[in-house]
Amino acid sequence: MDVLSFQLTRARARGAVFSTLRRVAPWGLEFSGLRPLTAHILLDGAGWLTAHGEEPVRFTAGDVVLSTPGDPYQLVSDVGAGTETITDARRRGSDHGPGPASHILCGAYIVEGSVGKSLLESLPRFARIPAQAQSPRHRDAISLLAAEAEGTETGQQVLLDRLLDLNLVYALRTWWRQEQQQAPGWFRALADPRLARVIHAIHEHPERTWTLDTMAHTAEMSRAGFSAAFKEVIGQSPGSYLTRLRMGHAEDALLRTDATLATISADVGYTNEFAFATAFRRTHGLPPGRWRAAHRPTLQREPADVRTP
Repeated sequence: MDVLSFQLTRARARGAVFSTLRRVAPWGLEFSGLRPLTAHILLDGAGWLTAHGEEPVRFTAGDVVLSTPGDPYQLVSDVGAGTETITDARRRGSDHGPGPASHILCGAYIVEGSVGKSLLESLPRFARIPAQAQSPRHRDAISLLAAEAEGTETGQQVLLDRLLDLNLVYALRTWWRQEQQQAPGWFRALADPRLARVIHAIHEHPERTWTLDTMAHTAEMSRAGFSAAFKEVIGQSPGSYLTRLRMGHAEDALLRTDATLATISADVGYTNEFAFATAFRRTHGLPPGRWRAAHRPTLQREPADVRTP
């Protein structure tokens, strides 16, 4: 699994396209701002994104905005236009009258675990990916998403979810490339072939015995030079990064499988269950068995009301 894929296994759309609405100006939609990660796509028309303490952001056809948690915010046809909550808007449905119209698709992602948290930390409150900055394949995916959102065929929700996942991958790629300083350290490291070799290797095989010497050898650098370069680009030591990676894999196994702690500890690179439990407790504040018991029921109940913003 490549590095971005690993990150995105913790941020998935799941029954989460909660509104596809046509609105005739003047219009306004109000969002709570409580969801971990939301995508807004203006399929056609124009509008503004407004929020308390933020400069209004122009929103044009094809633009994508990723929103992370914060105060309530609005998508409006004009700054100052009246708004309705997205819950009320969904209940009322689309406008079909004449006049200048916009078509807005909004979808939410489920974000889980420390890897999901690190993904959110790499994003600002609002990340706008304008249509002109998107790759042709991203624009094609948006077109397909818009077309599927209008349909009623069997399996529609699964297709919408997967297309929303595609949108997230493309949007993050573009955002991180245009905002290098805000990109996560591992993404910046992929631009350096020496560091990229190490990042790919430890993500591919976290179970191996990785030491500073073996990582430096993989990078074809001196031990001191590798350690300094890694910390400068990624923002943490190679050892800390490796531990966080292993804990992310462990969280995933604890939540999604019935594997024993002994199996998980071996799969993520610990020589015995005690060493794994000690590292896990240090990171999470709970031993892995208790953490699984506390978090897995939440995942299994997830969530009856996923479509409510």
